Amino acid sequence: MTIKIWNFDTMTVFKTLSGHDHTISNVEFTFDGNFLYSASRDKTIKFWEIATGNNKKTFQGHTEWVRCISLNASGSLLVSSADDEIIIVWNAATGAQLYTLSGHENKIESVIFVKNQMSLFNIYYSEYVADFSHALTGETSQLAGENNKVNENTIRSLKNTDENTNTMIDLNKKLLEKSKMNALKDQKINKEYVISASRDKTIKIWDVFASSCIYTFIGHDNWVRSIVIHPNGKYLVSSSDDKSIRIWELKTGRCSKKLIDAHDKFVISLAFTHKYAYLASGSNDQVIKIWDCK
Repeated sequence: MTIKIWNFDTMTVFKTLSGHDHTISNVEFTFDGNFLYSASRDKTIKFWEIATGNNKKTFQGHTEWVRCISLNASGSLLVSSADDEIIIVWNAATGAQLYTLSGHENKIESVIFVKNQMSLFNIYYSEYVADFSHALTGETSQLAGENNKVNENTIRSLKNTDENTNTMIDLNKKLLEKSKMNALKDQKINKEYVISASRDKTIKIWDVFASSCIYTFIGHDNWVRSIVIHPNGKYLVSSSDDKSIRIWELKTGRCSKKLIDAHDKFVISLAFTHKYAYLASGSNDQVIKIWDCK
C-alpha cells in the first residue's frame, strides 16, 4: 500500500508515498516528472507531489478496484479503468469527471490513451470510424477539399514506381494514402481516443469526446490483460490468458498476426522499447521474452 521513488544513481529510496488503504495497481508520472498519479484497490486515484511526498488530490468516482490509469499526450486528461466495468476520463488538474465510457461486460484490465500522432491518424481515417460516422450522420465520410484532388504529375510519378500494379484501383489507393499523409503533415488530429482491454475477451477503441465505442477487436479466447501500441503507430499489440499475443492493424481493425502459445501460461504484461521496436512480454510461466517487431 505504498509507492517508493528510487534514486537510480544511489539505488536508494528517495521518497515513500503513503495514503492508499489497499493494494496499489498502477502508477503514472506526469511528463515533467514532478508529480505522480496512482490507482488502487481502495477505489481511488491519488495525485502526488514528488518533492514533498504529499497527496495533493484524491479522485473518487469508481465503485470498484481501479486497475489502470493513463495520461493523454498533453497531460490534461487522465483515463482510468476499474472492476466496475466502466472507464472514466478526468480533468487531470482538477479531478473533475468529464466522460464516462461503458460497454464492456466484465472487469477492465487495462486502458491507454492513444498518444502517437500516426496512431491517431490511422484511427481517424480508419474504415471503422468511417462506418461509425456514417451510422451517426447517415452520410458517407470522406476527406475534404484538396486532399481528394490529384494532378497528372503525381499520377505519372506513381506509375513509374516499382510498387505500382498498373491498375487504376491500386493507383487510386496510393493517391489516397499520399493525400492523407500530406494532410497529416499540415494538421493535428483534434481527437482523443482511448483503448481498453477487458476480461470479456475484447478490446475496444473509444472516441472520448463522443463518449462512444467506435470499434471492438474480437479474437482472444480468454481475458485480455495488456495492450500497447507499436512505435510506428500502425499496430496495436495485445496479450491474453489464452497464452497468445496478437497484432492488430489500427487502420482496418483486422488481426494481422497471431503468436499462438507465445508463453506456457497467461501473458499478463507487454512493453515496447521505442528505440529498437523490441517487444517484451511477461507471463505467469515466470519467463520474459523479447520479440523483434520491426
